Amino acid sequence: MKGIVDRLRDISRSPKDDVHDWLERAQDGATFLKDICKGPEVLLYGRGPHTLVHGVLVPMKNVCPPEKDDLLNSYITTDHTWCIQRVYGGESSRRVYLEPPLTSEGGRTMEGGEKLIFLRPFEGVDSVKTPIEISQKLVHSLGLYFVEERHAYCRLDTKGDIQRVIKVHEDGPDQELDTVRFVSILAKDLAIYMALTSTALVLKFDFTRFLMNSFPGWENATRQSHDAPDLFYHSGIVPKQASFINGFLICRTELTEVDLIAEWEAEEDQSKKQYATFKIFDRKNGRLVETSCSPQHIVNYFTKSDLPWEISPAFFKPEVLVRYKNDPEKYSFKGGISCRNAWHLETFDINEEGQVHTYIGYLARLPYEEQLYWQSFNEWPKGNISKRAFENDYLGEFSTEYDPLDHLKARIRRLDELSPPWWKTRGPEIIDAVHYPVTDSIEEWGDELLSLDQLVVEGFYLKGLKKLVDGRGAQYEESWGSLKLVEVLLKAMGHTEGEINASLQPLKELHGLRNPAKAHGEPRRRTQAVKEARAKSGTLRQHVKELTSKLDDAMGSIIGSFPGNESP
Repeated sequence: MKGIVDRLRDISRSPKDDVHDWLERAQDGATFLKDICKGPEVLLYGRGPHTLVHGVLVPMKNVCPPEKDDLLNSYITTDHTWCIQRVYGGESSRRVYLEPPLTSEGGRTMEGGEKLIFLRPFEGVDSVKTPIEISQKLVHSLGLYFVEERHAYCRLDTKGDIQRVIKVHEDGPDQELDTVRFVSILAKDLAIYMALTSTALVLKFDFTRFLMNSFPGWENATRQSHDAPDLFYHSGIVPKQASFINGFLICRTELTEVDLIAEWEAEEDQSKKQYATFKIFDRKNGRLVETSCSPQHIVNYFTKSDLPWEISPAFFKPEVLVRYKNDPEKYSFKGGISCRNAWHLETFDINEEGQVHTYIGYLARLPYEEQLYWQSFNEWPKGNISKRAFENDYLGEFSTEYDPLDHLKARIRRLDELSPPWWKTRGPEIIDAVHYPVTDSIEEWGDELLSLDQLVVEGFYLKGLKKLVDGRGAQYEESWGSLKLVEVLLKAMGHTEGEINASLQPLKELHGLRNPAKAHGEPRRRTQAVKEARAKSGTLRQHVKELTSKLDDAMGSIIGSFPGNESP
């Protein structure tokens, strides 16, 4: 079944084939509106070559029952909004007051109503295209934010995904008359708003179909009126040549505040929460067990019970982290793993056997769907938890274990703060994007080497380096890259060949691996680079870790050597 966008296009634009049949079926517009008012999305505004739909909210009491003649004689304009009104003349003195929308748009039904859509042309400034503005009261109360690339007002759902709630769509060529513009909203969100404001949606519509160069006029049209409780309109047909239908559709909601309270209570009802089962090491009883992570199956330190502690570790295949690493826009690795505003896993680590581990009490706090994802990678431990986890989590001490990547990132952050003239600020996005590989995947290895190169090597600023070299009176070629300029500068500062080689070799090694690691160029180079990395370090994860340690030392040496710099 076609979606709202495609159906609105079909209704608004004349087809290439069977155009005469299309011309006399303007009543398809009423069918379209009735269908979408029962669907997942509701149209608030639509305008095209043969279409106009504009919805406003009116107090429910004003349409129980509706005054149909009053509505049919009223009008709704897109540009009428709040204004400072000035009145003078007659018996009263001059007055200045704030006038809300719908005040002067006619009809008792509109009194106390609420406009949702505004199109305010910037009169006299043709270069500014008239934007579609949405009621801020509606947007703010639903907790929405405009995301330009999604053409919608959005929020995060319970899974941390961006949900398009109010869509603002524009489709068509630059010619204004042929453009289709519309605004839709998720029906559930509109129902909630209507329930809490005691309003109904009143849609004013006009579907008029004719061909511009052969319009016969309406004198010979067959006219009809439709009068249902919430749908009433006038229509006319000139067979095979033109047709029109204009009137009102009223959309109501059966949702009440009582229903919303019931949903709220159901969300907080912990008795219905589901929990997954995990293989863990039961620290209290010194055994391997398989148990649910529910509060009925695990306990804290202070509870007297034979049940496992919440801080009993569960172990997982390293691939469990790949999903999170592959979507840095959605997931963050700061202090554990965070999924936007949806959930947070307090901590995790990787042991010497390459297993990811965390604690069953933390897994219990994840959404059930996320628990099932972790469960699919769960396995029995092949060794102990990491030294860092033992020191931090069990002993409550700062870890004494040196982590070269953490240390290197700290140097880069400090460089960003100092902002020396030879350094291009990396920023948190580039810094946070760098991780160790969690698997022995060649693809992941290549991705992490590329991120590492962007963090370190691409940070050197050619123009700034050349100024330092010029200041030392050294010679260089314009085509030389940053690493060659660093070499020239260190040499001009009196460093020995051995010192220079020790500082630059890790950076050259990293930069040399960038292309073959990402399968650019000759495939045999990549195969050879992978073979050498595994032969040298055992695993690709360990290779990156060892290379990062060398890079950390190298950057410390280079930064400390450059004149006028504090060593980060």
